[in-house]
Parts: sequence; structure tokens; C-alpha cells
Amino acid sequence: MAIGWLKAIQSVPWSDVISNAPKVAEGAKGLWDRVAKKAGIDAAPDSASPTQDITPSTELEQLHAELAGLSQGQQQLAAQLVSATELINTLAQQNQNLVQRVDRLQSRMRWLLALALLALAGLAVLWLKTAGVAGLVA
Repeated sequence: MAIGWLKAIQSVPWSDVISNAPKVAEGAKGLWDRVAKKAGIDAAPDSASPTQDITPSTELEQLHAELAGLSQGQQQLAAQLVSATELINTLAQQNQNLVQRVDRLQSRMRWLLALALLALAGLAVLWLKTAGVAGLVA
């Protein structure tokens, strides 16, 4: 099972992900700003209701009830939109942090690989020197 995950992780174009992470974060911030601003305007409850001088009929009352239900539904949708964009913004920030950490880990892995190769080369030279000296003595 771990091999499948490893193949999936290796197949990700990390250079593209890393280069696009700031754009994703900025896009999420922009989306959050636009939705929060619009929701702040639209989510304000309408306290002013039209006054009628005539006696309300059942049809008019029904229309007012439907309008109130639609208004409440619209406010709920606006609140859901705000929470969804907040989630998107949070996920984009987490993605950007993850990409930065992966980039640092890749850099560290390159350094460790270089050090390991250097150590192996040093051991090979040491082994050749000791094998060469032992061959000359014999």
C-alpha cells in the first residue's frame, strides 16, 4: 500500500505545484475578500418592509411569507458561501505552507545525497589506498 502512495507522490509535478502555490494563495485571498465584502452587504437583514394602506389579503400575506422565506434562504446561502470561501482560503494557505516545506525537504535531501556520495567516495579512496598498500607489501 505504501508503494502506491509513493508512486502517486512521485508522479506529482512538484515544480509546477511549487511555482503555482503563491498564485493559488493570492487567488483564494482575492476570492475571500470579494465574497466577504459582498456577503457583508447582502447579508444585512432587511428590517424595512413595505407598508400597505389597504387591508392585507390572504394572497398578499402569502406573497410576503414567500418573500420572507426566500430572503432567509438567500441569507443562509450567503453565509454558506462565506464559510466555503473561508475554507478555500485556509486550504490554499495550508497548501502554500506544505509546498514550502516540501521544497525545503527536497533541498535537504539533495544535500544529504551529496554528503552520502562524498562519504562513499572517501571510503572508496580509503579502501583503494589500504588495498594498494596491502598489495605492495605482499
